[in-house]
Amino acid sequence: MFVKRHFVKTLIFATAILVSGSFSTTAQSDIVELFVSGAGGDGLLGTNINPPSTNPGSGGMGPLGITLDTETNLLMIQILWGLDNGFETLSGDVTNLHLHGPTENRAPHNFGQVNSNIIINLGNSLDFDPSPSSGGLQDRFFVSNEEKNWVLSGRTYINVHTELNPLGEIRGYLMQSVPEPATGIVWVLVGGYGLALRRRR
Repeated sequence: MFVKRHFVKTLIFATAILVSGSFSTTAQSDIVELFVSGAGGDGLLGTNINPPSTNPGSGGMGPLGITLDTETNLLMIQILWGLDNGFETLSGDVTNLHLHGPTENRAPHNFGQVNSNIIINLGNSLDFDPSPSSGGLQDRFFVSNEEKNWVLSGRTYINVHTELNPLGEIRGYLMQSVPEPATGIVWVLVGGYGLALRRRR
């Protein structure tokens, strides 16, 4: 009997903590995590462009990743490319770096579609390094409410241009990361708590 009571109390306590944390996270979840992907796979890839670019260069997100603060409309981007950053070196210096949109369809249905308009010239940042082997970008950019909705609905992409590939050498479509399944854990604990109560009866 003591073991059952202890088990039930533990479940109640754990559930309360998780529910509390879940509501707290929801109340403060202004930061949306994003990642870059496309028809060729996750990351900034030449195969994410249709038709694919002529160089096997590649890139991806840095440790800080890509996030959008839905309260302040600040889009934080850290992307890297080239061999020194753990990717494939580009064909030459990056000549232009843009955030494009809105695409007609949402990701992943927009993969490989024709180019969209430029939303932000990311290459204007002081923290932009065009090096083909060790380049990248880390900066924050303000987006309008309309542009924020485009980003959140998966209708934007990052395009990295070079002289050899003026329409884009590597590309990645912005998509929302899947949140941690904290809510699912709560319901498992609640279910276990209910089962324990039935067994006590």
